[in-house]
Amino acid sequence: MICERCKKDIVKYDTCNYCNRKVGFECIKSQKKVSQTERAYICKDCWSNTKKRNKYKSYVILKSTSSV
Repeated sequence: MICERCKKDIVKYDTCNYCNRKVGFECIKSQKKVSQTERAYICKDCWSNTKKRNKYKSYVILKSTSSV
C-alpha cells in the first residue's frame, strides 16, 4: 500500500473522515474513539483547514453510563 498523502509505503492505513484519503500512521494528526467499534481520524492536511478541524473537535463522543 502507498499513503495517498506522503506517497510512502505503508503496511496499515486508516481513512481520513474528512478527505477520504488512505493515510498511514505518520500522516494522521489525531484520532478519537466515537463508539466502541468506530474511530474518527483526521489527517495533517485536514487539520490545517480550520473548518474541518472545528468539525472534528465538535464531534460528539458517545459515553455509555451505567447505573449501579
